[in-house]
Amino acid sequence: MSDGTVIRRKVLIADDDAATRHGVARLLENAGFEVSEAADGIAALSAIQEKEFELVFLDIWMPRLSGLEVLARIRTGANRPKVIVMTSDGTSETLLRAVKEQAYDYLSKPFLPRQAVEAAQRALSNEQEPAIEVLSARPYWVELLIPCTREAAERIQTFMMKLDADLPDNLRETIASSFRELLLNAVEWGGQLDPNRKVRIASVRSPRMLMFRIADPGPGFSFEGLSHAAVGQPESEPIAHMSVREERGIRPGGFGLLMTKAAADELLYNEAQNEVIFVKYFDNAQALPARRAG
Repeated sequence: MSDGTVIRRKVLIADDDAATRHGVARLLENAGFEVSEAADGIAALSAIQEKEFELVFLDIWMPRLSGLEVLARIRTGANRPKVIVMTSDGTSETLLRAVKEQAYDYLSKPFLPRQAVEAAQRALSNEQEPAIEVLSARPYWVELLIPCTREAAERIQTFMMKLDADLPDNLRETIASSFRELLLNAVEWGGQLDPNRKVRIASVRSPRMLMFRIADPGPGFSFEGLSHAAVGQPESEPIAHMSVREERGIRPGGFGLLMTKAAADELLYNEAQNEVIFVKYFDNAQALPARRAG
């Protein structure tokens, strides 16, 4: 029988900037967490070795030991809390290394107070999810294996879009919505939301184009059989899928594939249609250097 005691989740805030450290600590304490602080990398690592924290907010560039070095040591240590990286360094090199060292999430400084609380709640509500695997971490060729969960899909979408922060806003938003639609279809329909199954993602960037390829573990599908999606409907009944989705209890929508086809310069499926390649070419005004590290 419960005695009414509330168990507070243990969180460490590691940042050499005192204002940021104290500010995030107070926010999380007010949200009900038990919070400790560390002013540099050595202090952070020592605290993690001595106390079983469930979550660490970790700044990247700290004296004595960087956050990335702390993150690497956590992976091989006895105590392995989830880590949310927070930094103003948005270079490809830093982003990719944080994911490769299995950072759970990434907050760009400055961030809104609610974002820190939401990130902590999100991280601690998904305790058993398998890690995201990094197969390639070159800035121009990123390849990942992610578990088939909506939460993992949302996290990795945020990360991938940070890599393309140099693109014009409207182009980045178009690419982001298309990537999200294809990835959610892969984890929901191909992976059946089974966290033990994986979706393979590759994102390739050159000065003239961005391409991503998504392969799911399912048997594939046929556009002719998509009664729940707008893309499978005759022109005379473009919204017939909405009643099908309602009958099946599927989340509202169904227009994503149709919008993705319109947004892509090329959208190619393999024969089984469990792999898709999305290509967006940049015109002369949009042409940018390929992703670069550092």
